[in-house]
Amino acid sequence: MYKEVLPNIFMIQVPLPNNPLGHLNSYLINSDEKKVLIDTGLNFKQSFQSLCEDLNAIGIKLEEITDILLTHFHADHVGLLPHLRIKSKHAKILIHQAEVELSKLILGGDRNFNERIESLFKANGVPTSLIYNVGKSHPALSSQQAYEEIVKSAIGLQEGHKIEVGDYEFKVIWTPGHSPGHICLYEPRMKILLAGDHILPRITPHISKFMENSSPLTDYIKSLRKVEALDIKLVLPAHEDIFIGYHERIAELMLHHMQRLNEIVEKLKEKPKTAFELASEIKWFVKYPRWDVFPPFQKYLAIGECLSHLDFLERQGFITKISSGSINLYSLSNKPVK
Repeated sequence: MYKEVLPNIFMIQVPLPNNPLGHLNSYLINSDEKKVLIDTGLNFKQSFQSLCEDLNAIGIKLEEITDILLTHFHADHVGLLPHLRIKSKHAKILIHQAEVELSKLILGGDRNFNERIESLFKANGVPTSLIYNVGKSHPALSSQQAYEEIVKSAIGLQEGHKIEVGDYEFKVIWTPGHSPGHICLYEPRMKILLAGDHILPRITPHISKFMENSSPLTDYIKSLRKVEALDIKLVLPAHEDIFIGYHERIAELMLHHMQRLNEIVEKLKEKPKTAFELASEIKWFVKYPRWDVFPPFQKYLAIGECLSHLDFLERQGFITKISSGSINLYSLSNKPVK
């Protein structure tokens, strides 16, 4: 399904099979000289067929696409890249440089992406069996060719890069948090924001810590403040529906994270705990009634989310990380939480 949401900007709903998000909003920005496709969908035949059918209905052939711009490197945004490149051989691939580097890690190296996550999770009390099961079900496994395309061909974007398409001139806004190289596209004249997963109208974007020496929640809050300072009339997100009232939505997102931080603090008043223990006790807004019936990948997301909040609290001095053997425990510090 597609619709023209603004002159020459089409929102294409790409189905995400077996995914609670339901669909991805891919955007086509069309002009005589350029046809820019923003985000792709998961690596499924059904998703690719649907995207092709909608492009055909709009009147665009795959070989006419000049640029494939990716807001970030998550599988539901990059998965169809290899299929698109078969026909759109000369299309430029555009993504933030930080996501190019992460794609290299996913593909391997001296200490690759999965090994870093495994090390972090082991240090935070996650059972080896769960780490193993997550490794088998991670969506990135079905997107290896997409990451190869990114590493081989992508142009690494930076803050302030301009994307000109017809009457539109978008500015790249670097918004790390949901991923280290997440970007939004801002059109100041039309006051529109192509938001990727940075701000969604109802869902809270997932903010997880999966690597040491990172602080994703700190980054995300700074990124929200950066976008809050812009003059925006309409937000075009990567999931759900286009919306207005972005100031109110940012306030809701900030409140959500403050509540989650306070929930963790309350849990730590009982005794020092591991991130895995905390993740199993937090109230998650998912369809699964109990932690023991969460699928492995859902537990993986919950643990990563818990780690991002623990990192934030530790950096603010509200909690302390204690090493107990090879496992990290978290306890309250003497600094009062306001």
